[in-house]
Amino acid sequence: MSLYFWLLQNLILVKFQNMPEYGVCKLSVACIWKNAVSDTSLLSQALFGEAVKIINIKNSRWVRVVCLWDDVVGWMDPKHLHFLDAKGFKKITDHKHYSLELIYGIISEKISIPITIGADLHSFDGINVKMPFGKFLYSGQAFSLTQSQINANLMIKLGQKFLNAPQMKGGRSILGMDASAFVQLLFKFLDVQLPRYAKDQVGFGDDVGFIGEAQIGDLAFFAKSNNEVHHVGIVIGENQIIHVHGRVKIDRLDQQGIYDLETRRYTYKLRTLRRIVEL
Repeated sequence: MSLYFWLLQNLILVKFQNMPEYGVCKLSVACIWKNAVSDTSLLSQALFGEAVKIINIKNSRWVRVVCLWDDVVGWMDPKHLHFLDAKGFKKITDHKHYSLELIYGIISEKISIPITIGADLHSFDGINVKMPFGKFLYSGQAFSLTQSQINANLMIKLGQKFLNAPQMKGGRSILGMDASAFVQLLFKFLDVQLPRYAKDQVGFGDDVGFIGEAQIGDLAFFAKSNNEVHHVGIVIGENQIIHVHGRVKIDRLDQQGIYDLETRRYTYKLRTLRRIVEL
């Protein structure tokens, strides 16, 4: 190893040894990987403004984090994060605004960042967003947890905003998502923190005995032949479900499972229905 690269590596290590405890996603979407290698699996993603806790580092390319919204542990590129100490992190924990635009530019004096629906807007006053890494202007639609009254109609409208978003395993944004991420994101607007994966989400809420008792907003879980939960969707009306299958779409739901309206066949076997919130 040359002297130059030795010095560079040690300077980077010194930087990471002094790394604060937290990080905030400063891009539209940042990937969270299973392992700290180039050909690993995508576990999940962080949206603009979402915070993680730093666990440890592995050279200059990887930071191990735990997601503060669902406890997923994985590896991120440190260049995708703005780092904070505990005092700085405390200042951003009381935000209650999210972007409602599918993709929209948030602008500062120096840069513009495209953010996606569900992104965190810290200290938003209707125009200004005060992120830990700068002040931005946001003129798009925003959702306020303190001012918005969630009801069945609003739940349906929020879900429909995601229609035709492509399916992507491990994805968690309008640019690509899986079934459990779609459910998790939609419930983020209800201030409900759900786990990242369907097999864990099924443990939340109350059991809904029969399909005829299902209400808008209930979660429907589906199982493989071994009865293991592997898919989830949201009831949006009588015999209707919105879920991710190739893309975010609406299909028919009955006591057997999901009936695909395009292929005219059953694609998922119903396991159980759970009620997380009353709408």
